[in-house]
Amino acid sequence: MKILFNYYTITLIFTLISVGGLSQETDAIPFAVVDQVPAYPGCEQLDGNELKDCTVQKITDHVNTNFNTSLGKEFNIEGVSRIVVQFKIDNSGNITDVRSRSLADVAEVREVLQNEATRVVNSLPKMQPGQKDGNDVAIMYSLPIAFAVPEEEDKKG
Repeated sequence: MKILFNYYTITLIFTLISVGGLSQETDAIPFAVVDQVPAYPGCEQLDGNELKDCTVQKITDHVNTNFNTSLGKEFNIEGVSRIVVQFKIDNSGNITDVRSRSLADVAEVREVLQNEATRVVNSLPKMQPGQKDGNDVAIMYSLPIAFAVPEEEDKKG
């Protein structure tokens, strides 16, 4: 089910990749080598690709539901603005080390979108941590978000 917010929409593409090379943290394990990915609440009983798909869908739903889409109108954002969020799910399942980078041209828009993306990712619930060799481990993720504002003519139709 898609939710439309005053003609402003968010497209979320969740990419489960290791960003260890981009991170200042050295205790995070690359995603590619974990035995079990972190589990979003409600996904814990699944494994393999079902666990990954469930976690991805729940994070997508959380971001789509909680991102303040009224920012588009408030800051006259036009077209698509991309934000990349990096975060860690630590070995206790907490969301930590959240960093956002917007590619918007206008400094004020960049800051607003980065702050909102950081706020939303920080509001993710505690998860079951990923595992490697039977031990809970921290894992870094990259989350690209496309904040899309339709053209004026689309708003009238």
